Amino acid sequence: MPDWSSPQWLNAGLALGSFGCASPPEAEKKAAEDAVSAAQTAGAEKYASSDFAAAANALKEAEAQMAAKKYVEAKAGYVKVKELADKAAKAVEAGKAAMKREVESLMADTEKRWQALEGNLKKIAKSLKAERKQTWEVDAKGATEALQAAKAAAGADPAAAKEKLATVAAIVDKWEGELKASATAMKDAKKPGKK
Repeated sequence: MPDWSSPQWLNAGLALGSFGCASPPEAEKKAAEDAVSAAQTAGAEKYASSDFAAAANALKEAEAQMAAKKYVEAKAGYVKVKELADKAAKAVEAGKAAMKREVESLMADTEKRWQALEGNLKKIAKSLKAERKQTWEVDAKGATEALQAAKAAAGADPAAAKEKLATVAAIVDKWEGELKASATAMKDAKKPGKK
């Protein structure tokens, strides 16, 4: 009976083990790429961004190992990529639900701020110079359209709704700042000794 612990058999085993992993791990690569593609299609970039980024970074590392012909490491890397991409794809629904809740809260806050701004600007509309009034009308139209688009997208695509709400919030911030500056200037003008 052969002595399996002898260096001769160990070297033969290592040689066979190395030979078995000497070819590029094409099947693992394809499975990893398919998993990343499926996660991306599911919306992982928007709704499970940290998990998706981890999968994308692991894919780059595996590709670098493959390019360096380190096939054992590349194979392990592709297996890891597939696991991370599958995790990202599974996290999409939870991420989407969380963003939907966030958007609902942002929507309520943004609508409240928008209505208050509209009311305040209607009070001083007559005192606005023609150029400022025209700018307000353009901004108001854009904000109204963005708010409507956000409401329409909130259920199916909360990420798009969040982007639209950010547009409205920027317009509200701009005009709230201008109103505050105008109010301060008017107060200063009314103080004794000011002309």
